[in-house]
Amino acid sequence: MKSRVSSFLFAIFISLFCSFCLASSKQSNLDKLILLSGLPKQTNEFPELVKSSFKQGVQQGGSIPEDEMSLLLDSIDKAILPSVILNEVQLSLEKSLSNRDIETLLQWYESDIGERITKAEEKASTPQAYQDMIHSAQQLLANTKRVEVAKRLDNLLGTTDMTMEIQKFSSIAVYSAIMTTLTPDQELDLATYKAQMAKIEPQMRASIQQFVIVSFVYSYRSIDDGSLARYEQFLNRPVTKKFNSSVVAGLMSGLKKVLANWADDIAAFLKDKVTRQSLSGA
Repeated sequence: MKSRVSSFLFAIFISLFCSFCLASSKQSNLDKLILLSGLPKQTNEFPELVKSSFKQGVQQGGSIPEDEMSLLLDSIDKAILPSVILNEVQLSLEKSLSNRDIETLLQWYESDIGERITKAEEKASTPQAYQDMIHSAQQLLANTKRVEVAKRLDNLLGTTDMTMEIQKFSSIAVYSAIMTTLTPDQELDLATYKAQMAKIEPQMRASIQQFVIVSFVYSYRSIDDGSLARYEQFLNRPVTKKFNSSVVAGLMSGLKKVLANWADDIAAFLKDKVTRQSLSGA
């Protein structure tokens, strides 16, 4: 009897140990996948994106004293944390991908073609490369063969759709922040703003799609046709589509969190401003 109990306990221990090893292996593989796919770099760009949108909105909608503007921009750095966004992406991927899925994806990202494409994307993401791309836009669009490839890549990756969703969500958050700062005693009218956004949505989508196409043609200009064809095949696989949709879900969840934190910071800033004004007027 004692021997049976010991064997049973040993079997449970081995089972638990194996489960831990599998979980550890999946986590390690997922960390590697996130790094190789360039997600950390992508999420690191969001604070500057929000800052740029905020500055542009302020210029168009009114003026904010320089000291207040500085505080509000600092609040973006404190609230729009890439680590929070990346964590949401990781949680989303943990739920949707099995270890086998992750290993399959890693085979691509660790392959020669996968590495060359990732390096090409990284090389094209520098400020200097951005300027070069803008100056070369018409020439890039004249390459009809690569433009067609870029359109197919956009459809497979859903880049325009994702950018549109992020743009709409971020625009509402930035607009709310600007109007709350400029006119704190007036009720925020989001319905009117959303209606205006809906009117320009087709134009905005066309502009975003053209930018995405130009960026794809520019990024992959040194990649041969055969390698791009294999990249398309990879993107068309069910596991890759699952990966991309999970990334988008995580990005949106993370953005909602950090933008909500930023809204709280602005509310606290305005409350402090009102308090200081009432004290100075007393």
